[in-house]
Amino acid sequence: MSEADLKKPDSEDTERGVAATGETAPPVNVDKGALRRVVVSSIFGGVIEWFDYFIYAQAAALVFPAIFFPNQDPIVGVLLSFGGFAVGQFARPLGAIFFGNLGDRIGRKPVLVATFMLMGIATLLMGFLPTYAMIGVWAPVLLTILRVAQGFGAGAEFAGASVIMLEYAPKNRRGLFGSVGTVGSSSGLMLGTLVFFLLQFLPKEDLLSWGWRVPFFFSAILVVVGLWIRYRVNESPLFEKVVEKQEVQKLPLGTVFRTEWRSLLLVFCLAAGVQMGTYVFLTWILSYLNGVKDSTGSAFFLPQESTFFVFLAGVTSVIGTPLWGLLSDKIGRKKVFGGAALLSAILVLPYFILINTGNPIAAAFAVCLVGGGTIQAMAGVQGSLFGEVFSTKVRYSGFAIGREISAAIFGGLSPVIATALVVASGGAFWGVAIYVAAVCVLTFVAVLFARETSKTALKL
Repeated sequence: MSEADLKKPDSEDTERGVAATGETAPPVNVDKGALRRVVVSSIFGGVIEWFDYFIYAQAAALVFPAIFFPNQDPIVGVLLSFGGFAVGQFARPLGAIFFGNLGDRIGRKPVLVATFMLMGIATLLMGFLPTYAMIGVWAPVLLTILRVAQGFGAGAEFAGASVIMLEYAPKNRRGLFGSVGTVGSSSGLMLGTLVFFLLQFLPKEDLLSWGWRVPFFFSAILVVVGLWIRYRVNESPLFEKVVEKQEVQKLPLGTVFRTEWRSLLLVFCLAAGVQMGTYVFLTWILSYLNGVKDSTGSAFFLPQESTFFVFLAGVTSVIGTPLWGLLSDKIGRKKVFGGAALLSAILVLPYFILINTGNPIAAAFAVCLVGGGTIQAMAGVQGSLFGEVFSTKVRYSGFAIGREISAAIFGGLSPVIATALVVASGGAFWGVAIYVAAVCVLTFVAVLFARETSKTALKL
């Protein structure tokens, strides 16, 4: 983001009008320092959320079956590990409802501090967990409880970070600034995969005994730094306008369902492709690359290779995401988001064909192209598109609830569904390919029903 982007104030909305209902938000003028703090805070929130999530997902694919479900068949162990992942995902809508309502009632900043702390503490405690060999069945039970706490906090983190960023951003750069949260998410992915890539060089017994705990302990450093940054962020100027006009809703959730339910349904459908794609192409794919392609558990690639592929996808995403956001400012949200959804559906077949060649260069290209490219093009635009369809007084609730219900269904269940489809087909990928393509087509159809929001002012 250039110095000019940071300095450029919002302007009056003289282009295509907003929806008939809802007062147009006034122009926002913020100083460069305040905007920078919001940018860094949003990036850090994404880093923590997705570092936490990806180290869990990678551990679920590579480590947890052996240390928390040692008495199970390897494939069953993977299913149980990702089952715990899914349980955490189903806690996300509950967190979205609870924290989203608070965010629309007491402000964006205090809620973002709370979600950040909850995610960080739950992740740190995972590093202290005893294994199945130490306390038996209580080990996976405690793991699941912490996963639920992690999901509860994460249920409002991305939405809140995106909302406050959107409400600070200049109108003609909302796509660019709205992509900041996804840049943080991709950075968290990149960092998490890098840590696990390095851990793969440990002897297997060391990895299973203590090495897997290192990423969870490391998250504590990120949490401390992130909290210091987040405490220095000022409240959203548009939320302050809502408070000033005495339009804060007593029950934002009720207002969303009563007056903006169409936007809620739209965000749910739009998020389906992003959530499914993220968890299939950037987390579950590690299991596929490392053996969940048939009942024998034979692998395509070594763990070091597969984690490196996903690391490269993270690098691709960090570079490309702001460009997708900027492109959506130029040509519109619908063209970028819808085009990426349709392209993802088309590319899923060649994606698996390239991986099945067993050639590391071909596989790395496939993982980067889809996981770090087309899926992240949707992810990069969601921060602006999902927030722009709601009015300020319910934006946090609407964004969080619509996205996180979709995350629970299409994010949490997709790794389990993908594993089951591969096993049921005797190792063939066609079942997963059909599932992925169908969800991406659903998202593309939803885009057709969305209105273009890139040139309109936010609703107050």
